[in-house]
Amino acid sequence: MKRLISISLIAVLSVVLIYWVVFSDFEIGKYDNFQEAIEKGIPYKVNDIIHTEQYDHVTIVMYTTDPNKEDFPFANYEALALAFFKGSDEEGWSNIGHHGWTHYENDNMTVYMEPLREYDNKGNELHEFYVVFGKVNNPEIVEVETKTKEEESFEEAEIIKHQGKSKRYYFKIGSESIVRGLSESGDVIDRQGG
Repeated sequence: MKRLISISLIAVLSVVLIYWVVFSDFEIGKYDNFQEAIEKGIPYKVNDIIHTEQYDHVTIVMYTTDPNKEDFPFANYEALALAFFKGSDEEGWSNIGHHGWTHYENDNMTVYMEPLREYDNKGNELHEFYVVFGKVNNPEIVEVETKTKEEESFEEAEIIKHQGKSKRYYFKIGSESIVRGLSESGDVIDRQGG
């Protein structure tokens, strides 16, 4: 008798589960709206969203977080990081990038460079680009420029003022690996990379 009840219970639960998956809007790895994607799709507690930008059908979110003391016991700084999302509120959102904050830093500025490489199940490239970003610490730096090792000239990165003028960040999409901060007169205050 117990075996019959167990089999019947398993059968009923299987039918309910199949019905729910087939006829509901449930999708694994998708979030209903952008706010939910940020809250549940980013594996760290987001302190502040600094900037969002759409590029190549990908929404890039630059945010700050505090590193977990268990995983990073010597990290006594607020980390700057990126998240990459694809989708819409109508179709759902999915997180398509990795999460980390490898960076270079000094008293003048920090430099982060995060790639996004996404391929379909046949190995075809869907997205491949880099984002160079960071925080400007030195108030004398008024402009940030980036370039690759192969390029002759630098291109200006976007400066993002956050919380009034108290915090400044920069953001540039491309494959730049050399970043420099310039004074108002054009003098190089700091150069990192390359």
